[in-house]
Amino acid sequence: MTKTAHWALISVLALAVLCALTLPAGTTTAAPAAQDDFTEIFNGKDLSGWEGDPRLWSVEDGAIRGETTEEKEADGNTFLIWQGGTLKNFVLKLKFRVEEGNSGVQYRSSVEDQWRVVGYQAEVDNQLGDVGELYDEGKRAHLARVGQFTIIGDDGNRQQIGQVASKNHLEEAGYYQPGEWNEYTIIARGNHLAQYINGYQTVEVIDNDPDSRAMEGVLALQLHAGPPMAVEYKDIRVRQLDQDYGEAFRLFNGKNLEGWTCPIEGAEEAWNVKDGAITTTGSPVGYIRTTDKYTNYVLRLQYRHITEGNGGVLLRVHGEDKVWPRSMEAQGWSTNVGDIFHIGGFPMKTDPERTHGRRTQKLHDDLERPIGNWNNYEIYVNGGNLHIYLNRVLQNYAEECKVVPGHIGLQSEGSRMQFRNIVLIPIESPEQD
Repeated sequence: MTKTAHWALISVLALAVLCALTLPAGTTTAAPAAQDDFTEIFNGKDLSGWEGDPRLWSVEDGAIRGETTEEKEADGNTFLIWQGGTLKNFVLKLKFRVEEGNSGVQYRSSVEDQWRVVGYQAEVDNQLGDVGELYDEGKRAHLARVGQFTIIGDDGNRQQIGQVASKNHLEEAGYYQPGEWNEYTIIARGNHLAQYINGYQTVEVIDNDPDSRAMEGVLALQLHAGPPMAVEYKDIRVRQLDQDYGEAFRLFNGKNLEGWTCPIEGAEEAWNVKDGAITTTGSPVGYIRTTDKYTNYVLRLQYRHITEGNGGVLLRVHGEDKVWPRSMEAQGWSTNVGDIFHIGGFPMKTDPERTHGRRTQKLHDDLERPIGNWNNYEIYVNGGNLHIYLNRVLQNYAEECKVVPGHIGLQSEGSRMQFRNIVLIPIESPEQD
């Protein structure tokens, strides 16, 4: 054995001993949070459970196919409607492929006439630039173009308040592959809507218009009127969410730190607002937190590292304001995002095989995009359960977390970082332990 190998072995053994000594007392194996409990709603064989113009819709090679020709024209936009009921709060996944023309995925829609629906539509197109936008078929038209974060006011006025991504960056990243199979993910919770293609977020909308928004409705697939076209769909699956959600709102207004405070003297020097994002220099060490407290919610935000280093998101912060306060931390350390730290003895149960001292390591390898690119962090704090998603993949979970109202904090801990599009969706029917 070489000297290098010898010392490597010693290091591994030392780490194993240290982990054994620091494993928190009472830590038990937590069952993996459900992430694959989707229901298939297309059987891949025929159109059982779906209804539409039989001249235009069929099943070929395991996919639903909608097609118009010069001989078989659509009498206006026509739809294949799922007969399995309505969708309220849900995550929908499906794959689509367009040969020619324009299509869409209707959700929370209403049936206006035979094979005709109106309502929210996730745009499907065979060209870059439009596919991924949110359209309101037969009602309000464009709600969010590709890359936009919009808020629709209670008066119906639409305001773009930020970007979820640069349209040019999405196109350069290849978010959509024309002529190939692409995957849509559509998430609806209360008045909050988000859409992704191949893992890239394309739009985000908070719809506060009580007269025009839809909180529940049918699912359908569109075949557009006009020149001959063909579109295919497969692997259609849905997970209905049991929770009731309150009105989603922004925790950060994109302009200043109203609603936030820096409780650590001198640490305020690390924080400012730049280009519509909360920005930290990483030094001095400390944190900012919301002035209000929250208990059960979905927290959504985008973050990016400007430099490598540490940071994080603090949850259910309570007790003395100090470095660091009693809380749960969703780690923001570059290459380790998704780890959990329980700070100040915050009660929770995690997987002992991944827990070393205060740290519970993430489930998967690093899923962050390169330094300087925006990432999506989505954190469920629901009753005694904590689920952490990074770029739409479950990275960690904990159970029996202490249920207590607490602040939400952002850490300054060595890395230059930015945070934007910080949204809280209240959960009004929390899970019980």
